[in-house]
Amino acid sequence: MNIAIIYTYMQTINISLPEKLKTQADTLIKEGYYASFSDLARTALRTIMSTNPYDRMAKSAMDEYRKGKSTILESHEDIDAYLDTIVKKAKK
Repeated sequence: MNIAIIYTYMQTINISLPEKLKTQADTLIKEGYYASFSDLARTALRTIMSTNPYDRMAKSAMDEYRKGKSTILESHEDIDAYLDTIVKKAKK
């Protein structure tokens, strides 16, 4: 019987967090949802990276809409005019 042992080298990083976010993370760890802060951070990063990029863009667009920073295009003419504006800005 052959047994293979694979070692994965993990890099250490330092991050700064707002106090409220750190407290929320500590609560999740204390309640047993994660074994450690590293476990929580790895899981969060994997979740974000596995999300479809189009879903991230749609969420970003919805966030901008809720902040009142979006442009509503209701017709083909609106779309053409908006794209013309973008092209003109790009040429400057």
